[in-house]
Amino acid sequence: MNKTTITLFFTYGVSLKTWAETGLLQREIRLYQELMRLYEIQVQFLTFGDETDRKWEAELRGIKLLPIYEKICRPHSKILSLLQTLIVPWVFRHELRQSNLLKTNQIWGGWIAVLTKWLFRKPLLVRCGYEFYHFSLKQRRTAAFRIFAYWTSRLVYSMADKINVATISDKLLLETKFGIDHSRIELLPNWVDTELFKPLSKIKNNRVLFVGRLNDQKNIPLLLESLQSTGIMLDLVGDGELCDSLEQMALEKEVKVNFLGNMPNDLMPELYNCYPVYVLCSRYEGNPKTLLEAMACGCAVVGTNVDGIREIIRHRETGLLVPEDVSSLRTSIQLLIKDEGLRRRLGEQSSKYIKIHNSLEASIKKEYDSYQKLCFPSSIRSK
Repeated sequence: MNKTTITLFFTYGVSLKTWAETGLLQREIRLYQELMRLYEIQVQFLTFGDETDRKWEAELRGIKLLPIYEKICRPHSKILSLLQTLIVPWVFRHELRQSNLLKTNQIWGGWIAVLTKWLFRKPLLVRCGYEFYHFSLKQRRTAAFRIFAYWTSRLVYSMADKINVATISDKLLLETKFGIDHSRIELLPNWVDTELFKPLSKIKNNRVLFVGRLNDQKNIPLLLESLQSTGIMLDLVGDGELCDSLEQMALEKEVKVNFLGNMPNDLMPELYNCYPVYVLCSRYEGNPKTLLEAMACGCAVVGTNVDGIREIIRHRETGLLVPEDVSSLRTSIQLLIKDEGLRRRLGEQSSKYIKIHNSLEASIKKEYDSYQKLCFPSSIRSK
């Protein structure tokens, strides 16, 4: 009997190199490696990389790599790049015909998976880690981009046999905004490997930690202002377009900040355990993995009371929720820095919460169940 083969379509523009250089590679491939080990399925990655992606092929441990620009030339024009994606299913027709199930990593670029479904009549599982169109509104993208995001989302959702969403709010959005029947939507939050991300017996420093992209969404200027004149140091892990301006702002506000850059995900459990407080003061979120990881490690967390964060943090139970203002954020950070008992209680409760709601083991089982239902629907019904 042939093994079930799953093809993962990478987000448009994202390569294996991108995952490796941003420190995400080990985290992103772990789920698929476990599925291969436990259920003997085969997995292939269709990436927006070239032959350079082969540099990390050994780390995939059996996942088949299909870099798009290894077979076709990468255009310099953005318009040509988009148009060229229409031929990708045909260029990789031999590999895609062998697949039993198609899966998108996100909505952006999902039209390639839809074309593949049309051509080869394969079931399609759509992963919605965050709602693409909703984010384009939050990001204040151009009208043309928002229109494109809306119709791309509508196309991908309408063609999906099953949609995995990370939050209840995204599930409701798909039902109300896009008219998707609830039976086709499954709640599957982001996972954390709680065997790695767990509380460790380490001496805590007296600094605040942030992990994530240095962009407008993360609202880091709010964090810098809240730390002004407190004497509390901040460590930032990540990179992004606002790095230079944040360095300048830190100097102007006289806030001591260490810019640590990107770090491999397998080094993060020990890092989280060095900090008493983790802060995520974003303007909006999907289902933020860094917050889940920090909670799993027993950090006392502070988050803004916005979409994506309020669904994870239960105020004064698993962390502190604050409005988007300097005074509230400063007060909460100072409270946690000073009150070791409160930090310990919140950290213990948050770690327990992640084990119950976001464990890797539970996600693997749900993921495989989705594969079975889509690949072998008649056998599922006969049970």
